[in-house]
Amino acid sequence: MELLISIAYFFLVRLVFFDYKLLRFNLFWKFVVFGIWIGALLTEVLALGQFAPYSKSAFVQTYVVQMAPEWGGRVENVYAKPNVPIRKGDPLFQMDPTDKQYKVDQYVAALAAADTEVAELAQRLARADAELRKVEADLEIEKVMYEQIAAAAGQGAASRYRLESVGQKVASLEAEAVAARASQQAAQLALDSNVDNMPTAVASVLAELNQARYELANTTVVAPTDGYVSNLQIHPGSYIRLKTPIMSFISTEEHWIVAKTLQNGVQRLAPGDKAEVAFAMYPGKVFDAEVVSVVWANGNAQGIPSGVLPPEQQVHPGMEFFVRLRMTENDPKYPLRFGARAIVAMYSEDCADFLKLLRQIEIQSESFLNYLFNPF
Repeated sequence: MELLISIAYFFLVRLVFFDYKLLRFNLFWKFVVFGIWIGALLTEVLALGQFAPYSKSAFVQTYVVQMAPEWGGRVENVYAKPNVPIRKGDPLFQMDPTDKQYKVDQYVAALAAADTEVAELAQRLARADAELRKVEADLEIEKVMYEQIAAAAGQGAASRYRLESVGQKVASLEAEAVAARASQQAAQLALDSNVDNMPTAVASVLAELNQARYELANTTVVAPTDGYVSNLQIHPGSYIRLKTPIMSFISTEEHWIVAKTLQNGVQRLAPGDKAEVAFAMYPGKVFDAEVVSVVWANGNAQGIPSGVLPPEQQVHPGMEFFVRLRMTENDPKYPLRFGARAIVAMYSEDCADFLKLLRQIEIQSESFLNYLFNPF
């Protein structure tokens, strides 16, 4: 644009002073002509560049998600169509679910078996309780009998053999009582073992079942946000490795503009400063925007770890930074295409009105030039 203005200005000078000779191109008018041109150049470099930075290298950016299956296998169905808008949660494609469904069915059966096992544990505990009560009752009877026989034996009314026989029966019942108590405690511990108020056997199988259901559900890959699929290359029957990106999903829920600007043009910019954007795809139209942030770093800020010092030919000073902007004017008649080229005029808080007017004239003029091929 600056070159076009300069060409137009000197063409006007030629018409006035040389072609039509309306004025004499004397020393005074030479100072005037070149003074105006130099003054305009200084205004562009010193004032506009400082307070109203301009970017001819800007583009629309959004999130692009690389969609990949959680597990590999054969593609069963492809639901998405290229470049057709879809909603969040809509299915994109489905892997063959046969083996995952088999695991779900297997663990459903195992869960039923675990429920049966818990019921059997309750019955086992009931049997252990009954067995313990029987042994304890028999033991009490034998102890009473032993005491009676021991008293009779002391008076010579019972034989020593009879006393020893009952004593052995008491000892045997005491051992059986210990074993019955141990069996009862084991059954009680097995029945009382739980995770989150759920029997351990059931909780273990349920965890496996939930994992199998998760794997089955994830054989169908869904849209993470509103958007559309681009570069669709899969077809039913294709075999895919696990976690291999096979589809580019372009989100439409959020987008922004990235503008590359000279360093001396961003020092006064701050979030919330006004801006204007003109897209090559919409000639003559200028949209309102605002600054979101300035990325205060570029590629020169990061060194690559290495044991070799980089030669001076590979070290280049960074001249530009990136500014992130968002549109404040959304007209459905002018949908944004991600990756679209744009020019951006940004106005710092200290920008004078006449500088802002100059930039507005410039960006509007360049927007009209987009009707034609614009090499400037």
